[in-house]
Amino acid sequence: MIKTNTKSSLLGKNSDIRTVVVVTIGFVVAIVVAQLVMGLVSEGQLSYPSFISSVNILNILMQTAGVGIMAMGMCTIMLSGDIDLSVGMLVSLVAIFIAKGIRDWGIPLPTALILAILIAVGLESLMGLVISRFKVESFIITLGGSIAFRGIALLMCNSQEVTLTGQLNFFKTNLIEGATNTQGMSLTLPIYVIIFFAIFVIFWAVLKYTRFGRRVYAVGSNAQAAYLSGVNVKNVRLLSYALNGLCVGIAGILLLSRVNVGIISIGQNLEIDVIASVVIGGVALSGGKGNAVGVFIGVLLMGAISNAMNILRVQSEWQYFVKGVIIIVAVTGGAISEIVNARRALRLQEMEARALNGQKELQDTTTSQ
Repeated sequence: MIKTNTKSSLLGKNSDIRTVVVVTIGFVVAIVVAQLVMGLVSEGQLSYPSFISSVNILNILMQTAGVGIMAMGMCTIMLSGDIDLSVGMLVSLVAIFIAKGIRDWGIPLPTALILAILIAVGLESLMGLVISRFKVESFIITLGGSIAFRGIALLMCNSQEVTLTGQLNFFKTNLIEGATNTQGMSLTLPIYVIIFFAIFVIFWAVLKYTRFGRRVYAVGSNAQAAYLSGVNVKNVRLLSYALNGLCVGIAGILLLSRVNVGIISIGQNLEIDVIASVVIGGVALSGGKGNAVGVFIGVLLMGAISNAMNILRVQSEWQYFVKGVIIIVAVTGGAISEIVNARRALRLQEMEARALNGQKELQDTTTSQ
């Protein structure tokens, strides 16, 4: 049995979560101050910052639900030491398949949804099989998968959008219908947000408390040591991709329900937001470090950043720039944190060694006397 939760690793994980929380709080405070200053400059008075209003908070949750579900699957893959660049185009493929199936191919809605999830799981499992069995770099295989999925999606829809007429509106059902905030604005909490929370809780429990979760961390930390300890490394990596396919399939359904249009752009560049959320959430690109709670906070932080830039009327070109810088800073910060932790651990070992040597010398002195 492999023990991955040593005292030092636990301290590292807690430190990562605290860092993400502090960054999130700092970001919220900065945006609120920016809004107050802008209101004071433009209107001559302090106005209530819309960023922290209940309507906007629910809006952030709605905007991040799809990305958040995909981030849970990506978290599992990255913890095992791999990565997946195909999730964006796979979402587009799933959405277009459902739309075409319902509108043009006469497939019943429940059947179309089940088939779409099975297709996503199957395609992800196929990539996972190649990666785990032939020891090929996941970066290259999933990049090829992304290109292939884009081609399949475009062939299915003949490069045209496929419009639905509200067949998936069930997922947008408002669970707090009639609720309003203090300004009298209606509040919306659709079912797909609850699905996001449910999937987060499931993945958190799986990664933290199950044998599979411990093996994912073991494979990501040191695949060779995990193999020598009796872990089937190939199957762990394969199952990680299958679970990611399940998340992508569900996310594709929910994203399609929001826009009611099956189009290639529905998942375009979505992998950037997903990977950024996971990295910001504290998951190491090398694997074996991070957890679902950090990723959940990272998802909300990325959603809040996009939402805040829209509120502050930042141009879309600058938004891409900011997201790219955030990824670079997050990865660099993680590397610096690992270096600092390694030096701290080395100093502790040296201090313990000196203490042991001192005790041994004292015992030798006492014995000689």
